[in-house]
Amino acid sequence: CEKSLRCLLKTAEVKPALNYYMTHVGMGPNPRALRSYCDSVGIRTFAYGAIGEPGPNDAILNSPILKRIGRKHGGKSPEEVALRWVLQGGRAASVRPTAEFGLGFGVCTEGNGCREGLKRRARVFDWELSGREMEELDKLRSPSDNPTLFSSTGCPDSFVMPKK
Repeated sequence: CEKSLRCLLKTAEVKPALNYYMTHVGMGPNPRALRSYCDSVGIRTFAYGAIGEPGPNDAILNSPILKRIGRKHGGKSPEEVALRWVLQGGRAASVRPTAEFGLGFGVCTEGNGCREGLKRRARVFDWELSGREMEELDKLRSPSDNPTLFSSTGCPDSFVMPKK
C-alpha cells in the first residue's frame, strides 16, 4: 500500500524499481491509486493475479464481458483476455500456466496442461484489445479486490493466513 511504500522510500538505501501487487479486471487500471503513486515516484508495476488470487476468481473466469471479447478475438479464453488487459495496460505480469491453483498449491506436473497453458499465455502478445475494449474493461469494478493483499499488516485489508 502507499503507506508502506512511503515508509520504505524514507528508509531504503536503494529505491525499488518494481512494486509487485495484484491487478486484474474489476479492480480498474489504478487500484486504490497505487499505480499512480508508484508512477509518481518512478516505481513500475509488476502485476500478479490476472485471474485472481489466492485462487482463480470465478467472476473473472465466467465473465460474459470477457467471454464476448474473447470470442471476437478468435476464441480467446477469459483468462487470455484478462492477461492481455493487464499487459496492454503497461504492466509487467507474472502468470500461472493453468487456472488450477489456490492458496499454497499449484498443479504443474507432467501431463496436466501446464506446458500448453504457458504456450497459450505467450500467445497474448499475438493480438491486441481495441481501445474501446480496454475502456470497457477499465470500467469494470467487479470483482473488486485488494491490490496489496499479501503486503504488510499495516495496509488496509491485508491477508492474514488462516489458522489450521
